[in-house]
Amino acid sequence: MTAPRARVAVVGAGPKAAALAAKAHVLNELGLASLELSIYERDEIAAHWTGRAGWTSGTERLGTRAEKDVGFPYRSTVRFGAHGKEIDARMQAFSWQSHLIDTGSYQQWIDAGLPSPTHRQFADYLKWVLTRAVTGVRIRRAEVTGLGYRPDGWVLEHRARGGPRHETPFDGLVLTGHAVPGTLPHHPQVTDRLLTPAGPRDLLRSFSLRPGSRICVVGAGESAASYALYVADTFGEDVSVSIVSPYLPRSRAESFVEDRVYSDPQTAAWTQLPERDRRDFISRTDRGVISPRALEELSRARGVSFVLGRIRYVGPGASGRIRVTVDQPGEVLRSDYDLVVNCTGGSPLHRLTALLDDASAGEVEAGLGVSLRDEAALAREVDASLALRGLRPRLHVPGLAGLAQGPGFANLSSLGLLSDRVLGAYEHPAPTPLPARSTGAVTASGRGTPE
Repeated sequence: MTAPRARVAVVGAGPKAAALAAKAHVLNELGLASLELSIYERDEIAAHWTGRAGWTSGTERLGTRAEKDVGFPYRSTVRFGAHGKEIDARMQAFSWQSHLIDTGSYQQWIDAGLPSPTHRQFADYLKWVLTRAVTGVRIRRAEVTGLGYRPDGWVLEHRARGGPRHETPFDGLVLTGHAVPGTLPHHPQVTDRLLTPAGPRDLLRSFSLRPGSRICVVGAGESAASYALYVADTFGEDVSVSIVSPYLPRSRAESFVEDRVYSDPQTAAWTQLPERDRRDFISRTDRGVISPRALEELSRARGVSFVLGRIRYVGPGASGRIRVTVDQPGEVLRSDYDLVVNCTGGSPLHRLTALLDDASAGEVEAGLGVSLRDEAALAREVDASLALRGLRPRLHVPGLAGLAQGPGFANLSSLGLLSDRVLGAYEHPAPTPLPARSTGAVTASGRGTPE
């Protein structure tokens, strides 16, 4: 008897979606699962990596090694036992190296010393993966406009550009993408000059900044560094940048020990560590830290400075500028700027709460026993499948899984392990025997066609 297909929705067509698509393709091909994976994307595949839709200019270098691709760390035996080796072998068809070989750039990459790709090059890789992961995978060009939680499935309300709204039920839901930026306390009069990294970088040019203009970038991590470097590269010394942070810039720890924990959290028996130690590790290696390469570039960028303190308020200033009030140890600093860019961290839960209807929000909170506004408490309630405990059907939130399950799940450090954890929840109870191995990931004509 054929097992019923498990219908899983993924919101966002970025790195996590690509990893899930590749793994779903392989599991379906091997008969280890019967998955129907639907990926919803409003804009384009890897939109937040191309430089056309915010969060990056596309020219920044990837902070994670490219070899940590959609199959890394290729240890599927942990979740799938003896079948894991065949899964990993087939996942090699979606590797970074396979992409370079297919596009004729492998030799160049090797001879150049294995350079990190730009964000735009990484986006090309993700598109390449998603055109080949086709078995049981469907990309839907539509915006998710609402979520309904029902005992028999998640109901996604979605709409293609210019089209009517539709509702589709699913057995599981995976939320991916950047966290919604937080807000700064501010006067309504300056709202139109408060930017976030979620907006396209070209928007900055529309403000016609003149020589002597000043920009305040608020934040301590990669987004703040990236935006400051973009301003410096675009305007040179004509526009100065002040990065306001509660602490001095910190470099990301990138030793073998730290990287190994990101690749495989069981290396450090992560779930058994005291919560204080886990939080400290994430803070020291991932939250509010800047890569060594970005710090080096910032040190060479004339016109970029750091201001230690916390934003108290943003309001109207002199001569039509914006006045930023910063609380510093022992004093208050007030400075005027032409623009303020808010690069402070957000929460992956903001998107969830914005999409849920009121009745569903109440049902979800009742199932969890925790308020959806209490991120600290919810971060403790992520199970091994990266789903929130207490909810059936499952809601997988990898961006919230760092504390409970391992620091690499919230970023790009262990995409293959992430897909094992999520899709392993929908594995057939009794795996079927492995079919004969095919020579490639897809048939000669098998290229996905996004809707």
